[in-house]
Amino acid sequence: MNPPPLSRASLLSLSLISLLVVAPHFAHLDLRITLAFMAALLIRLATLYRPLLRFGRWLLLAVTLSGAALTFTVYPLLIGLQAKVALLSLMLGLKLMECRQRRDLYVVVFLGYFTLITHFLFEQGMLLVVYVWVLVIGLSGLLIEASRSHSLRGWPLRSLWYATRMTLQALPVMLLLFFLFPRISGPLWNLGVDNSTGQTGLTDNISLGSISKLIRSRAVAFRVDFDREMPPTQLRYWRGPVLWQTDGRRWTRAQLGRTGPVTYRSDAPPIRYQVTLEPSSNDWLYALDLPETLPSEATLLPDFQIVAKDIRNRRHRYTATSRLRYHTGPLDDWQRRLGLQLPDSVTPRMQALATTWRRETDSDRQLVERALQYFRREPFYYTLNPPQLESNPVDQFLFESRRGFCEHYATSFTLLMRLAGIPARVVTGYQGGERNPLGNYLIVRQSDAHAWSEVWLEQNGWTRIDPTAAVAPERIERTFEFDLAENAGLGIPLVFSHGGSDLLGRLTKQFRLGVDAANASWHRWILGYSKDQQQRLMQWLGFGSLSAFKLALTMVLSIAALVPALMLLLHLRGRARPDPVQGDYLKFCRRLARKGLERQPHEGPRDFARRVIRQRPDLQRSVSAIVQLYIALRYGAAPDPQQRQRLHRLVRNFRA
Repeated sequence: MNPPPLSRASLLSLSLISLLVVAPHFAHLDLRITLAFMAALLIRLATLYRPLLRFGRWLLLAVTLSGAALTFTVYPLLIGLQAKVALLSLMLGLKLMECRQRRDLYVVVFLGYFTLITHFLFEQGMLLVVYVWVLVIGLSGLLIEASRSHSLRGWPLRSLWYATRMTLQALPVMLLLFFLFPRISGPLWNLGVDNSTGQTGLTDNISLGSISKLIRSRAVAFRVDFDREMPPTQLRYWRGPVLWQTDGRRWTRAQLGRTGPVTYRSDAPPIRYQVTLEPSSNDWLYALDLPETLPSEATLLPDFQIVAKDIRNRRHRYTATSRLRYHTGPLDDWQRRLGLQLPDSVTPRMQALATTWRRETDSDRQLVERALQYFRREPFYYTLNPPQLESNPVDQFLFESRRGFCEHYATSFTLLMRLAGIPARVVTGYQGGERNPLGNYLIVRQSDAHAWSEVWLEQNGWTRIDPTAAVAPERIERTFEFDLAENAGLGIPLVFSHGGSDLLGRLTKQFRLGVDAANASWHRWILGYSKDQQQRLMQWLGFGSLSAFKLALTMVLSIAALVPALMLLLHLRGRARPDPVQGDYLKFCRRLARKGLERQPHEGPRDFARRVIRQRPDLQRSVSAIVQLYIALRYGAAPDPQQRQRLHRLVRNFRA
C-alpha cells in the first residue's frame, strides 16, 4: 500500500521555509545558481495547483544532471565555500521539486537543517542566529506535523509550539557545550576558504578612486574600547599600510630591511585600548598613530606599520598602546632612497612648482607650509565623484581638474615633497570614528577610510601631514554618513543631521547605535569566547587550569548528569499535570479493578474492553461507549472540549 501524499498546505509551508533557508546565501552565490534554485521552487509551486505539470522520472533525472552541470560550469573544481553551498542549495531545490510523500519531506527538512549550518561559515552575527533559530523551529514544526498519523487542528501553531519547547529544552545542553567544549585556535575543518570570504576594506595599494569608493560603505571596520578617555577626533588617525613606491598612478608598499627593534622618543602619556577587528583578507592591524606596544602575534615594521599572522578572514581582538606625540629619530639611507623615489611621469610644471617652493622658503618646514597654502588658496575641491584622470593623474589633478578625494591630495602632496627634496610617503588607514554612548566605545567604519602623507623633518622625524584638511577641514572634525540608498548603490548620499533637530534622524541614529552595541557585546562575549577566556572561567569556577582532555571529560560528565535530570524534571512535570482524558480513563480502570476486572500492563484499550465485555456482558454498552470515546480523544485529532466533558460524565456515572 502506497503512503498517502503530502497535503498542499504542508508542501506550501515546506516551499516557503526552504526559500527562507537558502535566501541569505543569494548574496554569496552566482546569479545563475540563484535563478536555478528559484526555477525549481516555482516548478514546485506550479505543480501544487496544476498536477499535470509534474515532471516524470526521466525528466527529473535530466533536470538533476543539468543542475550538476551548471554547478561544475560555474565552479569547475568545487573549490571554495561558494561552490559547496551552491551544490547544497541546488540539491535542496531539486529535492523540493520532486517532494510528494512523507519520506521526501524528511529528506528536504534535513537538507534544510544542514543548509542552515552553512550560513555560519560566512557570518556569525546575532541577527543571523535569531534568523536561523526561527527557521529551525519552522523545520522542526514541519517534521513534527509530518510524523503524526492525523493532522491536528490548529496547525501550524501547535506543532510550532511543540518545536519551540523542544529547542528550549535543548538550551541547557547547548550552554554546557558552548562553555566547556575545548577551544582551539583554528577551524575544526578546512573547506577551502579563500581570502575573498572576508569583508573588503583597505588594500595594500592606492590607485586614485579606491578610497572614495570604500568610503561609501557603512560597514564596520573595527571597534575600539579605551581604558581611559578617548582622544579628540582630530587626533584619531588609525595607521594602516604605508606606501612608498609609485609609478605615477599606483602606490604600493616596499620591503624594508629590519635591523633591530623599532623605537621612537615621546613625552606624551601612553593611551591603552582594545581593538576588535572585523574579518578581512588583510594581514595588518590598525593602531593610533604611533603604536608603542603590540599584541604578541604582531610585528612593528620600520615604517610603523603593524603586520600579524593568522588573522585573515576572522574577527580578531587585540590590545595596544600608542603615543600621540613622538620623534621617530634619524633616517637611514634605505628609507631616504625610498622616500625620494620618483616616477617617470613627472612633468616640467610639477618640477617647476616644487622648485619655486624650494627657492621661496628657507627650511623644509616652511616648504611644507607653503605647499599646504597652495592647496588652501587655489580652487581645489573635495568631492567623492572626481573626474576621470588619464595617463598622468597627478599632473592633471594639480593643474587641471583640481577635484579629488583624500587619495588625490595625499599622493600629489607626497610626490611634490619628493620633488622638493623632502623624503615623503603615503599612509592609509582610518580617521575619526563615531562614539557609541550606549557602550562607551568607538565605531570605526569603512566610511572613515583616509589617506594622508608623512614627511621627514630634521626636528621631528617622520611627521604626519594631512593635505586634505587644507581643503576640507570638516573631514577632520566629523565622520561622513550615508543612508541605505547609498549603500545599496543608488548613488544618493545623505548626511544625517548632527544638530539633533531632526527627530527621525535622532531616532534612527539611536536605533542604529543600539543595534551596534548589541552586536559589539555579541562579538565580545559570544564569538570572542576564546581559549584564554575559557581558562579564566574555569579558574573562577574553582577548577583551575584544565587541559583540553580534562575539559572534554568535564563536558561529557556534565551532560551525562544534566540529561537525566532534565528527563526527570519533564517526567515530574507531566505527572503534576496529567492529561484529563488519560485521568478519566485511569479512573474508569480503577473502578473495574475493584470488581475484579484489573487491566493488565500489556492490554490496550480495545483488548481490555473485549475482556471486560466477555466477563460482564451487562456492561457492554457503557464500556464500549467509554473506550471508543477515549480512543478518539486520546489518539485522534485535537480533543473537542464537548466530547472531553462527555467522557468525564460517562466515567463519573459508570457503575460496575
